[in-house]
Amino acid sequence: MRQILNLALRDLRGGLKGLGLLWICLAVAIAGLASVTSLASSVDSAIAANGRDLLGGDLMLSVAQRDASADEKAAIERIGRSSKSVTTRSMLVAGSGATQLVELTGVDANWRLAGAVDWGPGGRRPAGAEVALGREVVERLDLRLGQTVRLGHANYRIVSILTKAPGGSGFALAPPAIVDEAGLAQSGLIQPGSISSTSYRILMPAGADPDEAGKAFQRQFQDSGWRATGRDEAGQGTRRFIDRLGQMLLLVALSALAIGGLGMSSAAAAFAASRRPTIAILKLVGASRRTVTGLLLTEIGLIAATAIVAGLAVGAFAPALVGQFTAALLPVAPDTAPQWAALGKAAVFGVLISFAASWRMVASAGDTRPARLLRGDVGSAEPARWPSFVPPVIALALAAVIAISGASDPWFAAEGLGGIALACGLLALVGVAVRRIARAAKHLGSPVTRLGIAALDRPGAATGRLAVSLGLGLTLLVTLAGTASSILAEIDTTVPKKAPALFLVDIPRVEEPRFRAIAANDLPGAELRLVPSLRGPVTAVNGVRVTEMRNIPEGAWILRGDRGLTFARDLPPANRIVSGQWWPKDYHGAPLVSIDADAATALNLKVGDTLTVTVLGRPIEARIASLREIDWRSMGFNFAIIFAPGSLEAAPYTLMATASPAPGTSTIAFERKLAAELPMVSAIRVSDIVVQVKSLLQSIDGAVRIATGFAILMGMIVLAGSVVATRRRRGRDIVLLRLVGATRAEVTRSQLIEFALLSAAVALTALAVGAIAARLIVVDIFEFPFNPDWLTLGLIPLGAILLAVLAAFLAAIPALNARPAEGLRSL
Repeated sequence: MRQILNLALRDLRGGLKGLGLLWICLAVAIAGLASVTSLASSVDSAIAANGRDLLGGDLMLSVAQRDASADEKAAIERIGRSSKSVTTRSMLVAGSGATQLVELTGVDANWRLAGAVDWGPGGRRPAGAEVALGREVVERLDLRLGQTVRLGHANYRIVSILTKAPGGSGFALAPPAIVDEAGLAQSGLIQPGSISSTSYRILMPAGADPDEAGKAFQRQFQDSGWRATGRDEAGQGTRRFIDRLGQMLLLVALSALAIGGLGMSSAAAAFAASRRPTIAILKLVGASRRTVTGLLLTEIGLIAATAIVAGLAVGAFAPALVGQFTAALLPVAPDTAPQWAALGKAAVFGVLISFAASWRMVASAGDTRPARLLRGDVGSAEPARWPSFVPPVIALALAAVIAISGASDPWFAAEGLGGIALACGLLALVGVAVRRIARAAKHLGSPVTRLGIAALDRPGAATGRLAVSLGLGLTLLVTLAGTASSILAEIDTTVPKKAPALFLVDIPRVEEPRFRAIAANDLPGAELRLVPSLRGPVTAVNGVRVTEMRNIPEGAWILRGDRGLTFARDLPPANRIVSGQWWPKDYHGAPLVSIDADAATALNLKVGDTLTVTVLGRPIEARIASLREIDWRSMGFNFAIIFAPGSLEAAPYTLMATASPAPGTSTIAFERKLAAELPMVSAIRVSDIVVQVKSLLQSIDGAVRIATGFAILMGMIVLAGSVVATRRRRGRDIVLLRLVGATRAEVTRSQLIEFALLSAAVALTALAVGAIAARLIVVDIFEFPFNPDWLTLGLIPLGAILLAVLAAFLAAIPALNARPAEGLRSL
């Protein structure tokens, strides 16, 4: 082994001879992969390390629409020192009369037990008729410290401007407003039936287990609807978001690595060809196949190792760099320490892919006889034998297993990798088709055109590899662009037409006539729809308590947290019964419930099964009477859980409403009138939600497109590198053409025709495949109409063709500039 290492180091002193492309492809691919995995890991580790500060304690116990009972408070105090907060939503009214929805939280004197609160420059903790406001609402309404605003029935003086909500993630529906307990009581907003959440954050003794304490509390008060969140579960919303985004970016990074693998394969072939004299001499003096194979693998391994280290170094700095731009969106800054597990995973991928890309070329060179080596090119040595395919296949399979097993959603990862493999296979077939068409059409056109066409099918041409390397990233970009533009078009066009202008919550049922009178006066002709509204968690499914379920399916979102509840006599609009029957309008009997069909499928529920929902501490076990298919695009009130009449009417509840005025009608006067006469009512502007959703989608789309552009860049590198790797062959062809009278311009045009034809074939295929994939995603998954920006989609392949031709031409310039005399001496 030492002898092989010495030979490898001595041989590398003579130059890389093709391994430069391998180094670039591997370093760039590993840099992207390590950056993605390190960033996701750094956010997760930062949240985990700061879980207590984010949560405000070791354990948080929450319940909807009520306070803890005396027994529950005593049990909480036995767990540890606690602080209490009550959260609801309210309309904030500025002195100018302008209104803004805020998330109002009333906190006790102990809040927060963990994690410091930044009250901002000149700010302090509010007391009594004082309030701390989030910077967003302050900037939107042009407020200042010391000014007075109204929340509910009381006025408050602004004493603090919060840069970030304590423990918040930056994805809240409404900006924060914080008062103390006395201040919340002055607002008069917390009434029986009003939508609110009470939370108790607890500091526990050292060594105590928050998760076990939370489960024990839930068992003690098992029918009361309590939710328990340990410090290890803090920031779960952010974690899920980063995880989903990270999985998408990981698939794109793996695509870039696959493209880089094709470039490494070309580089390994060029390297083996350049080492023909060395291999011949070694074999003539008695070197074995194992020695030659070991020598080549060692040289490639040394170069690959330095490339992997360089890529990992870039990935290690990614969290610190990205953290500077995402500080306002994340609850904590990413952990800037090296994420060794993520970096190690990226390194393993690099080793496996570089081995899979280079093994066949190395094995083929090791099997070639000395006589053949001395006569010609290694690349045309002997036909590949099937055993040489086994190690690369094993390496690729192992990489796939690592990617799937390490994903939080293995099915998503498996489907993504399967899609990538399918796209690679399809593009490889395109490469085969291009070669066959070129073979049949090489006699068509002018001599220059024939030369360009024939070059696509020349011996040793990398047409297939280039088709995959160019097309894979381009297919991903078209798919993402088509999906994003269709979804954004739906939001821009269909949502404003279907959605109401306002959602209104916490309307006291005794004030319904007054609410309707205000709407009739300030929104004449507006369509109003009012429904009862309660909240409560699902606590048991078919008698099995949710707290005892070990594995909650991904699609069982109705089991997570409190759910919006209602009761109805008639089947709501945009709902269709797919199983069971809707109850009669005059139904009186045991509790019945109708649930969302998708949620039922995730939980394997059917008509006749039972669901237990806790409302205001009272468990209600209801039999499932029907399953509904809900058209969520209707943008109206769509409840996943609807009770039959007779089950919830006795509970204190409020009303929710939608208001759909005539197009072009302003709702500002209506909102201000409500804030003055019914201050407990909160108005949610659909336009504000649409802006937030669009901003989030555009951010995700931008991040994924940048990563996809990285994959396309990798394809360009592979294209240029492949041209450089075949420079000797191209130079020989160009010399022969120049000797028979071809001008430099004619040779240049033949090269451009070759690159343009291949790029055009691949780009058109990528456009077709990407558009089909985007349509499947938009129509089958999102259930939106497929309406992409076709102009943008058309410009993507056109730009790719121009970039590919330019990159290949620049790489071919040295061969084009070669003088015939120099070329003849090297033949």
